Amino acid sequence: MSCTEIFGFVLSDTLCRANRGRKHDPVMFSRISDALQAAADVIAPPCPRVEDLRYHWTQLSFVCQRCQHYDGQPPAIEETHVPRHLSQMLKMLVAEEREQCIGGPLSPCMEYLVQEKVLAALALHARADRPLGIRQHVYIFLVGVLNHLHHTHLHHAPIHKPLQVMVRISCETRASPYEAEEIEFLSTLCEKIRQDSSIILLYIQPLALTGAVSSGYTPEDSLPPTPSHINMSPNNSDPVSVVALEKSQPKFPLVDALLNLCHSADSQISATAHDCLVGIASVREGQSSSTIARYTLLPHYLATRLVIATDNIPADTEPALIEDVPSSEKVRTEGNENSDSDDEEVIGEFPGKKEIILFLHWLTFCDKLVGVSAGALGSSICNTVREVFLDGVLRGNLTSDDEDTISLYIALTAKIVTSVSSPLLVNGIISWLTEDSEDVGGESSMRHHMLLLCQQPPHHLQIQALRLLQVLMEKPGSMAVQSLVLNYVATRAYHDSSAAEHLQSSWSDEEDERYKHRDGETSPGSPPISRTLAPANINKIVKSFLTVVPEELRSTPKDDFESYMADAQHQYKDMCRSCSSFGWPREAVTPECPSDSSSTASRESRPEAEGNTFYEGPFLSMLMDFMEHLPDQDYDINLQVTSLVATLALLPHPHLHEYLLNPTITLSGGVRTPYTVLSSVVSKIHQPIIERDDYQDHLKVTRYQLLGTMEEFDFERDEDDRKFEALIVIEEFTKELASIAYAKYITEGSGW
Repeated sequence: MSCTEIFGFVLSDTLCRANRGRKHDPVMFSRISDALQAAADVIAPPCPRVEDLRYHWTQLSFVCQRCQHYDGQPPAIEETHVPRHLSQMLKMLVAEEREQCIGGPLSPCMEYLVQEKVLAALALHARADRPLGIRQHVYIFLVGVLNHLHHTHLHHAPIHKPLQVMVRISCETRASPYEAEEIEFLSTLCEKIRQDSSIILLYIQPLALTGAVSSGYTPEDSLPPTPSHINMSPNNSDPVSVVALEKSQPKFPLVDALLNLCHSADSQISATAHDCLVGIASVREGQSSSTIARYTLLPHYLATRLVIATDNIPADTEPALIEDVPSSEKVRTEGNENSDSDDEEVIGEFPGKKEIILFLHWLTFCDKLVGVSAGALGSSICNTVREVFLDGVLRGNLTSDDEDTISLYIALTAKIVTSVSSPLLVNGIISWLTEDSEDVGGESSMRHHMLLLCQQPPHHLQIQALRLLQVLMEKPGSMAVQSLVLNYVATRAYHDSSAAEHLQSSWSDEEDERYKHRDGETSPGSPPISRTLAPANINKIVKSFLTVVPEELRSTPKDDFESYMADAQHQYKDMCRSCSSFGWPREAVTPECPSDSSSTASRESRPEAEGNTFYEGPFLSMLMDFMEHLPDQDYDINLQVTSLVATLALLPHPHLHEYLLNPTITLSGGVRTPYTVLSSVVSKIHQPIIERDDYQDHLKVTRYQLLGTMEEFDFERDEDDRKFEALIVIEEFTKELASIAYAKYITEGSGW
């Protein structure tokens, strides 16, 4: 105890005795104390801080040693002077560290802690928690030390090893009474790791060094069961060998401790734990990413959170409302699902909205973790999400026998696709939906199942499945388009190049074909003008589409395809931006030797895919079938089909553009394109329509009905209504295709 403290104590005691029952002036007391302090400093200078530190540590150790051998219930921390001793020790350390140069050697007080292994002893007392409650104060002490200790000093073994012990203590108990102090300690440590990522390697340890402490987060806490992190083979079933194998496996107690706190009932604690996990996942140092991926439960934790959140969605949730549920709000946890917050005002507008929002919060958190993670961890999370969530609960509900369940989960799947943004997770989900493969159990692929839903009643499921496919086509990322479309058209087998040389109708056709084989005839700094996307015969192409419906069958005398132009140009520019990184070619040329790897069609086991015969693939084939049956289908299905084809037509891929938007090319035998199919449909319904005496009035009525402006007409529906509706759809759709083709021509020609 310093001289100042002794004089202060004596003075206070004397004044209390002399003025008992009378109030003394605090100002006078302060002045006397200052005078005594000055006098004491002259008579006996203050002893070094390290001596004061030694005194407080000795006193603290004495109390703790007595508590270790205490019979019965140990005393509570409040009944001892331990908190005061720790507080004084921290003040001395902080004061000395502030006087040190940043990054310089350890201060004398810190040297004393290192040499006397004070931190290690404190960690042992905290583990035993004797006196009762000391663990809380040790966490507070260590947070203070970490906040003022330069991160370069954390590599000293006498410093980081006690910190490791405290991290492992945080793994031991779920819902610990010291959660607030634990998360403050762990978040402070994570901040030090952010400052110096190499520190993270100190917290990856073999199991033998962790004291065999298991994480508070166990497989039994989540559904479905956790996949084993240890490869168990038939030759490795002996318990002794299993224990030996476990001891050789790394452990990551820091992640385990954070996962433990993710289950806290305190929303702030669990949210902070999630933020720390994001920070740890973003570290790219040594084997940290692969260790988290292989030897922690983080990937499985995320997958099971998605499963649990999905299972909580009520069966009577309205699928049509899911699309508008916001997905960008702050991630919630199980601890604050029922907490009062400003978000409550947007919850409860319809049954199931709260559960949908909670699911989207977990999806957003998972997406964020995948986005910041290094390769091994991101891949592990995606694989686990696929195994546990996609192939589990989502596939099970999408293939259910209950129509309402299928409808709900188609809507949820579409929302998942639009909500995720990390490339790894986006590609993982889209590949699950679009890849053509069979599972080990012989189940059909999700692509096959989704295409079946599009083609089979009931009607509302067809609409939803078609909308899901459109969401896939519009998602930034080429995997869905590549898998469903480009793999089949990239060989240009739809084009009869041998016949084309003899059938070119004008010089511009021949010149365009020659220009496609030239390299980069452009001015410096501008992209090459594509003669596929901006052909010289654009007027001929536009006229071909606009004359699919003859004049006598048009519902309006105006060729107002220009009304679609502004939207088409805007949408095409947006599409070009989202596809700019795909490396697509600029010209549609026939490959000399198409490789097997360039086309899924070459791997199809069907006759149409053999040789050079063009096979459009199951997706394009379905769309052509839908267009062939426009007169037999409901209006809303026809609208969804044409919208999907228009989305494909906007893509800046030369082969797809040529196949969908160039009626002037020479096609191989039997090839269907939108132009040929629509022309065939119009020819088929032409005669039945004009045979009606009132067909012109009926066309006008149908147009007004479809536009929702039916006022002065009063016609009852009859069996020909679908033909008239299909004709109006074709009339407007051909205008839209013509506008897209012309918008591409204008945009590419301007070098936008």
